[in-house]
Amino acid sequence: MSNYKKAQASKVQTEELCNYGCGTVAQYQFWNGKLCCSKHYNSCKGKRQAFSSLDHTERTKKSLQTRIEKGITKTSQIKGGATRIKMGHYEKLAEKMKSHWEENPWDNNPRCPLLEYKYTKIKYQGTYEYEFLEELEHEKGIDWLTDNVFRGPSIWYTDIDGTQRLYISDFVIENTVYEIKSSWTWNKNGKDQSLEEKNKAKLSACVSEGYSVVLVLNHKKVLYEEIMD
Repeated sequence: MSNYKKAQASKVQTEELCNYGCGTVAQYQFWNGKLCCSKHYNSCKGKRQAFSSLDHTERTKKSLQTRIEKGITKTSQIKGGATRIKMGHYEKLAEKMKSHWEENPWDNNPRCPLLEYKYTKIKYQGTYEYEFLEELEHEKGIDWLTDNVFRGPSIWYTDIDGTQRLYISDFVIENTVYEIKSSWTWNKNGKDQSLEEKNKAKLSACVSEGYSVVLVLNHKKVLYEEIMD
């Protein structure tokens, strides 16, 4: 039986008012205990109105002045980033964060955390990854899954804007990286070509590192060669 639960608002019956200031009766309760009139707190009219009524001018001025005084300019940030890449800072940080996520999975993303698949130590994130593992379990068995499936490697790739970024792949089986995507996270259902090219750049980096690549798109396996056609 699946132990995966989405972090979401729960429907409640209460006479208490929404905690976000709209004055209407709450209909949902979030994981932190707060009550809200809507399933998403940013949809609450009271919260939206309160934010819109704020004068952001002073805060913006202070932020800009602080950056000028401390010499935090765009040029200095670019130079600093290049130095950190040269010194291997990001590689060390990536390894440190990967270890942290393994030990503290709920700190990774409270809305879509890394969880352990059933009675194994295999970590997954979200329903699509869970269903990928479940399909493999039905096909190969739980013992095979435990011995052969691992979280994927971290690989540097060049983004479409020329920036070096770290890609943390989903799973690796032997020498094959499996990237699990929905059509939305792949290219927003065909509406975002830039996002698709970004995802392709990640997979190409895996191939450059000597891995084979399989994209599992909407539960269907697509080979790397088919992706790049």
